[in-house]
Amino acid sequence: MKPDRYLSFVSSFRFPGYLHRGAFLVLFVFLSLSAFPSQGFAADPAYPARSVEISIAFPPGGALDAAMRALIRGAEQNLGRPVTVFNMPGSGGVPAVAKLAKSAPDGYHLAACVSNALIFLPYKNTVPYRPLRDVTPILSFGQAAPLLVTAPDAPWRNLDEFFAAARQNPGGIRIGVPGLGTPSHTALAMMAKKDPSLKWRFVPFNGPGEAEAALLGGHVDAAASGALARVKQGQMRGLLALSGERLPAMPDLPSLSDKGFDDPGRGDSTFLLLAPAGTPETVLERLEKAFMEAGQSQTFRNIVEAYSVTPTLRGRAETNAFLREAWAQEGNILGELGMQKTPATPPE
Repeated sequence: MKPDRYLSFVSSFRFPGYLHRGAFLVLFVFLSLSAFPSQGFAADPAYPARSVEISIAFPPGGALDAAMRALIRGAEQNLGRPVTVFNMPGSGGVPAVAKLAKSAPDGYHLAACVSNALIFLPYKNTVPYRPLRDVTPILSFGQAAPLLVTAPDAPWRNLDEFFAAARQNPGGIRIGVPGLGTPSHTALAMMAKKDPSLKWRFVPFNGPGEAEAALLGGHVDAAASGALARVKQGQMRGLLALSGERLPAMPDLPSLSDKGFDDPGRGDSTFLLLAPAGTPETVLERLEKAFMEAGQSQTFRNIVEAYSVTPTLRGRAETNAFLREAWAQEGNILGELGMQKTPATPPE
């Protein structure tokens, strides 16, 4: 019903004397607004008109934090506005993604996480968001290949000696991991699942930096690390690349495949920049362009290559397709290992 017909319809009634003319106007406005349903979140034509906030799902010092900050420096120039960063570590990125899913879809609230927060963790646990529905990817910007490392003065000089020590002392080897459910923890847990003789104890930390500090302080026997540069400098000793292939930067370091173990899948170790679902298309296009251009810089590549991260850039469409494929692959991997047959959280 059109607004002028509302006015004719309402004025045909006789209102009691105590009903003030102002009340009639309020009623008219209410009926008029109800005739036009919301068409979704409207884009700000001046976007970005203020600072953009990005929550990073790991603490400072790790590969995700370093890579995202490198992208931000270039994106700020492209956006013409500053970007404010908040580190929000814990639970493999679930809190950061959950907060993002509840944020206004206006382009001013984003989150950087590792893809296990959308793939592995929701498959294994109930999380407060639908991973393929409540957030939308802007881009993927790195492929992590964490390392299993030990202290330079450790009694085991290579992976075979480390395995022998684990078998001689079941449950006695302590491995520091940057959070339960992270890609490195997943890979190590799958190794122990496939080879029951490898019994070790996981010690979770809030990020790889804390795990490395605990290793060098003698609090754990090994750690999952992304600090490739520290291994090259001799500050830590590399034992294994927790990926399906050897790292080009360290070709002598064995990979999971070299030792007969399954790669837990790229879907658990990809760096993502996300926006809330419902963010206007024009805003997503603006953000995608700004961050993709930033990812082309040599400065960004130099920073991520200091960690065991490959700077793989994918735009929105390619990243969305990748995540859906990774979700299906995750189910196959977990089913084969007998770890999970059906997802704990539906994807959509």
